[in-house]
Amino acid sequence: MLTNMDTVTMIAIGKREIPLKPTTLSTSLLTTTTTTSSPSSSITTSITTSSSTTTSTTVCTWSQTATTIFGSPAGTSGSTLSLLNVPIGMYYDQPNNNLIVGDFQNYRVLQISLNNPPSVATVIAGSNGQGCNTNQFTTLVGVGLDSSGQLYASDSSCSRLIKFPSSSNSATSGTSLGSVPNAQQLSINALTNDIYVAGYSDNTIYKFVGGSGSPVVAAGGNGAGNALNQLSSSCGVYYDYLYTNALYVADNGNNRVMKYPSGSTSATYGTVVAGGNGPGSGANQFNSPRSILVDSQGTLYISDGNNNRIQRWLRNATSGTTIIGGTQGTAANQLNFPETVLFGKYGSLLVVDRGNNRIQLFNLTAC
Repeated sequence: MLTNMDTVTMIAIGKREIPLKPTTLSTSLLTTTTTTSSPSSSITTSITTSSSTTTSTTVCTWSQTATTIFGSPAGTSGSTLSLLNVPIGMYYDQPNNNLIVGDFQNYRVLQISLNNPPSVATVIAGSNGQGCNTNQFTTLVGVGLDSSGQLYASDSSCSRLIKFPSSSNSATSGTSLGSVPNAQQLSINALTNDIYVAGYSDNTIYKFVGGSGSPVVAAGGNGAGNALNQLSSSCGVYYDYLYTNALYVADNGNNRVMKYPSGSTSATYGTVVAGGNGPGSGANQFNSPRSILVDSQGTLYISDGNNNRIQRWLRNATSGTTIIGGTQGTAANQLNFPETVLFGKYGSLLVVDRGNNRIQLFNLTAC
C-alpha cells in the first residue's frame, strides 16, 4: 500500500499499471512537474515539496531499435500465418499476453501469442475472402475485445461494426451491430463495454452504449470543419477510462488531437490538446495523426502517419517530442506510416508499422 510519503510513477499496461521506481520523500505535500529532453525518448518527472528541497527524478527511455514480434522484419507482405498484409488495428489482451491484429488486405483478424515470439498466428475471424457477409471483411480497420472476450471489428468499406463471440475462428459468422459510415478505429471502455467508433466520411464519433443498440453521437456530427464541435476525416479514437475519463480523437483532416469530456454529444465543444497547426513535420504539427494512447500522467502518445514517427505530448504542452522513428524505412529504428500504438508488457511500446507489414516492439530501457 502506498502512503502519503511514497510516490510511484505508473505506466498503464492494458487494464493494469506497472510501478516505476518508488521514491520516499521527506514531506507529504507534493507537486509534480514533467519536462522532456530531446532528441532522446525520455520522460523526466521532478517531485518537489513545499517544505523541503528533496527532489527525485525518474527518467524513462525506450529503445530506439525495435524487435519485430510479428511479420517480416524486412517489410515483406504475405498471407501465411507468419506474415501480414497492411495491418492497421491492434489490441493487447494483457491477461493472456496476446495481440489481436486486424490484417486489412488478408481480410482477417489474427491472434498472436507474445509468450514465445515470433509465433504463428491463429485466425479468429474472417479469412474468407473479401466481402460484406458476416464472416468476411472488406476494409478491416479497428479491433478490440470486451470484458467477456467478445471480439469487435470495424469494416470501413462495409460501413459497419461487427461482433464475434469469444473463441471464434474463421468459420464463425459475426453479428452486425450497426452502421458507421467508413468505420475506422474503435475503442472499448472496459468498465461499461461502451464502444466508440470513428466515422471517417461523416466526421463523427459514434458510441454503442454497452456494446449494443443503435449508436449515438459522442463527438462531431456537425459537418466537416475545424470548429471545436467539428471534425474532418476522423480516424482514431481512444476512451481513457483509467485516468482522465475523457474521449480523444485523432482528427486526421485537421492534423490535431481533440479531447472531449465523458458523456459528450454532438453539441459538445472539444479542446485541441495536440497539433492544430496545419500539416507538417514540426514539433507542434502532425501529418495524418492515426491513433492516440494516454498514460497515467495524462501524457499523449500519437502515431503520426506521414511523418513516420510516434510523438509524445505532455499534458498542456504546445509541442511534442519524437520518441520513436522520424524517418521512413525498414530499418529497426524506422517506421513506414505507423498506425496503432499501445503499451505492452513491462512498459514496452507496441507499434503497428503499416507500410512495413510488421508489429514492432520498443523495449522500456530505463526508468
